[in-house]
Amino acid sequence: MQNNLSITDLIDRTGSELKKEKYAEATIATYEKIWRMFLAYARQNATSEYSTEFAYEFLRKRFGSLDGLPRNNTQAEYFRGVCKLDEFFHNGIISSKRPRLKNYSYPIEYRDVILLFMKKRIDEGLSRSRSSCFSLYLERFAVYMHEIGVKNLNRLSAGHIKRFIGERATLYTASTVSATISCLRSFFAYIHEIGETEMNLGLFLPNVRYAAEDPIPSAFSSDEVKRILDCVDRCNPKGKRDYAMLMLAARLGIRSSDICGMVFQSLKWDENKIEFTQQKTGKPVTLPLLNDVGDAIIDYLKVRPQADTKHVFLRLNPPYQRLNSGSFYEITHTYMTRSGVHIPPGKKHGPHSLRHSLSSMLLENSVPLPVISGILAHSSSDTTKIYLKIDIGQLKECALTVPAIGSEGM
Repeated sequence: MQNNLSITDLIDRTGSELKKEKYAEATIATYEKIWRMFLAYARQNATSEYSTEFAYEFLRKRFGSLDGLPRNNTQAEYFRGVCKLDEFFHNGIISSKRPRLKNYSYPIEYRDVILLFMKKRIDEGLSRSRSSCFSLYLERFAVYMHEIGVKNLNRLSAGHIKRFIGERATLYTASTVSATISCLRSFFAYIHEIGETEMNLGLFLPNVRYAAEDPIPSAFSSDEVKRILDCVDRCNPKGKRDYAMLMLAARLGIRSSDICGMVFQSLKWDENKIEFTQQKTGKPVTLPLLNDVGDAIIDYLKVRPQADTKHVFLRLNPPYQRLNSGSFYEITHTYMTRSGVHIPPGKKHGPHSLRHSLSSMLLENSVPLPVISGILAHSSSDTTKIYLKIDIGQLKECALTVPAIGSEGM
């Protein structure tokens, strides 16, 4: 952006960008109220041109020292409002809205015991993703029991539990039902252990054997991947960051958690390689630092916020923290949509699909499975075999000849 943009023009253009990004009208109205106060403060101080320093002076004038802020919702709104102006001033764009974490709501009679159970499981090492699943399954269970009038754990019967599981089976996939039963079995054992129920209600749960089949990976063609990468606007810091992250996923097949968690120590420039420990498997990985990937990372590092953190990829606005996998998913989805690539219903369209796409392209080029397994850092070639399902060329060679139906014997 230009360095001599007036505050009035900046407010108008930032507001238009928020509408373009489909921010809620109520959110925009809140920001506009804050911007009017900022504009009034600027006029009182005979200032017409915007600067980051003047914007922070406005916040200090209103709240005193900025250390430890924001401490309440009002202060948070002011900070977000000023940050939106500052982001557009420096980058010429507004980053997409961050996905909100779902807040789970439990009926009052179940809430305390569920929260205690969740705290225990998290303290025992339950992962964040599994914790979200458990919270969802327990919310469905508690709401169902509340709605049919079972408002005390000791009133639960085998019939109630079997009805709940039976109805889940008509609404969800076999894997979801199996995961729900597993969650409830753990929950019932806990509430029996702490004396909330006279017996372990898990005895009423059916034993479901679910043999998960390897799904068909969602992959894009090399032309489609190129279209996705080409639609990234690399003329601003956000585009430079996003492009570097997408290149790591598309050209090296690195998982989103490892891209978001990447630290400077992983980049071995002198040796042209990337070294890191996979978050999923805990195993070390060494990959070549390809020229185009390295160029993309260097291009981003030139505009990366100056922050005292070891992580490479950061948010655009303060506090400059590392991006998380949820944010990277939204970034990838945005560019896939913008590229016009066809995404049929049920096809995955997050960072992992770029990993699948790389394996598909390697198979098309007759790269052996053990080599692909090494590139994708799979623990064995057996894991890589699921990609054979999308190797159309090789599958055609396996097709059997269908004998023609003759007239003999007719």
